[in-house]
Amino acid sequence: MELGTIVFYRKKKEFDSVLEHMKVKPQALSIDDDLFKDFYGYDRQALFHVLYQTDNMWGFVASKINRKNGTKAWKVINADNKVSIIEDSGIYFALTMDDFAYTHWAEMEDEKKIKKSPHGALVMKKPSTSSIRKAKAVKTSFFAPEKMLYQIVSLTKGHPQYPASNPFNSQWDKYAPFQPTQNPYADIYKSMRTNPPQSNKPSPAYSKWMPDWSSNSTFHAVPFFRDNIKPTTFSIMRKVQTPANDLRMFINFPDGIPLNLT
Repeated sequence: MELGTIVFYRKKKEFDSVLEHMKVKPQALSIDDDLFKDFYGYDRQALFHVLYQTDNMWGFVASKINRKNGTKAWKVINADNKVSIIEDSGIYFALTMDDFAYTHWAEMEDEKKIKKSPHGALVMKKPSTSSIRKAKAVKTSFFAPEKMLYQIVSLTKGHPQYPASNPFNSQWDKYAPFQPTQNPYADIYKSMRTNPPQSNKPSPAYSKWMPDWSSNSTFHAVPFFRDNIKPTTFSIMRKVQTPANDLRMFINFPDGIPLNLT
């Protein structure tokens, strides 16, 4: 699974309770948006947003752990923005974000390090809407010192705008953005251009309009804090396990969809 995937691994009863409250069968999560709306009368994406907002059930994938016995585990950023280790077998559902919005980013010291104040605080700023709109995704990275997942973004022409009215911006005004003299992500840029992801939808970690390198480029790190990342749409990465007999009702429809919603 890609970094940033939303994996549901806790409180399965609460997950089932949300579906029951929304009168949705687990297998219906896997049908497409149009068919879901035709049957239930509301967008499937709305249900995904409800699940996302019930944030004690899931975590962001931060890195993969390969065990010597062949089993897999994952480091995830949990509801407390801390790192937890979970077994792959414990994941009962997973979503990817097709795209997301954000409001803040951290300034970078270099390609592997976040800037910090003398007291150890992260240098966080709130860029202008136009700066966010111009920023292009580069890669998603887990920074071990901070134990946090970041989406690295770039402004090709640099010069991000920081409204002085925001307290973060005035507090960290003297901290300049990371503006390297050489492209620190040259290999990644080349790989993304020649090996785009096999998907019909763009992901936050890749864009077909990946910016060209320029000496004015600045780089910034968007933290995967839950109050900072605002997903727009989701796709299913791992389906809920359901009996095969239940799945055929959404595939063949020989007599209509035999669901009892009462």
